[in-house]
Amino acid sequence: MINVGIIGAGFIVPSFIEATKMVKGFRYVGIASLNEEQVKAVKEKYGIGYYTLDNDVVLSDPDIDVIYVAVPNGAHYEIAKKALLNGKHVIVEKPFVPHYKQAKELIDLAKKKGLIIFDAVTLVHMPNFRKMKEELPKLGEIKMIDLNFSQYSSRYDKLKQGIVLPAFDHKQAGGAMMDLGIYNINYIVGLFGEPKKVFYSANIHKKVDTSGVLVLDYGNFKATAVSAKDCRAPLYVTIQGDKGYLRSDYASSVISDFHIVDNKGNTKEYKLNKHIEETHYHEFVEFKRLFNEKDLAKAQEYNQHTLKTIKVLEKALACAGIVFD
Repeated sequence: MINVGIIGAGFIVPSFIEATKMVKGFRYVGIASLNEEQVKAVKEKYGIGYYTLDNDVVLSDPDIDVIYVAVPNGAHYEIAKKALLNGKHVIVEKPFVPHYKQAKELIDLAKKKGLIIFDAVTLVHMPNFRKMKEELPKLGEIKMIDLNFSQYSSRYDKLKQGIVLPAFDHKQAGGAMMDLGIYNINYIVGLFGEPKKVFYSANIHKKVDTSGVLVLDYGNFKATAVSAKDCRAPLYVTIQGDKGYLRSDYASSVISDFHIVDNKGNTKEYKLNKHIEETHYHEFVEFKRLFNEKDLAKAQEYNQHTLKTIKVLEKALACAGIVFD
């Protein structure tokens, strides 16, 4: 049994609990949040052992093996570091942290202490994504990659009214790139590694990007990725090569299915993900395996992917002049 402590009680926490219930083998010992009404409701709904308004109570609880960090983006680093220093394995909700230096420090600390720190990004653990990687040679020489992850946010309505919630708060590392664009980066870097150049042009409102276009230059091919919280559009992923193309009509966070079409028009479809109604399922299957098998080597391999992703993220934000206070 994996004994879990939760820091945060926002909308992502029920998704974590539902996914880990599906995986089985997780026990929810305690949950902490500053919002007493919210944290009490989550505690009672999901049968969590206790709730508290003091993060340190959960972070130092000797009965807890793993801390799940689900606070606003700007607080990920501080909470994760405290958890590691207290000898806890850590699951950090995406986006891992805003800065490469922070990511490197946390990952190095986890390695030094023999602990797992796990970037809770859905995509890289999905069978469909792994199959995509295997099938890329069928496309021939890659030429173009195009992604769109646009979801109109009700919190953008609030922003226009002058109400700044964490998702759009530059003081809490909010914005479209941090929320949706990080999935696009994970997807492209997961398949092709680090690009030679990074360019991000964003629509800025109150110091954060509400939407933008990321361009990654790999020299012999280019990738463009739209992420938007101020407008909506069809979600998709397309990879084009000189022998065919790969297409999914899902966001880069999900990829519930995809198909490959060669230059003669022959099509093959893939639907390998399980429990598509719960997109977090596969990542926590893998975390459970890492924990039970004490597979620190594989955990650290995933950490290297996280570092590449955060490096690209940091360059993109800097290109757009986005600074988190």
